[in-house]
Amino acid sequence: FHYSKYLCKPRRVEMAATLGLTDRQIKV
Repeated sequence: FHYSKYLCKPRRVEMAATLGLTDRQIKV
């Protein structure tokens, strides 16, 4: 997954929530 990029960021928790929505939101 391209989420690994955001996993490094402190908003990893936010990414998890966004993951439930759409990968498009994760890009934001």
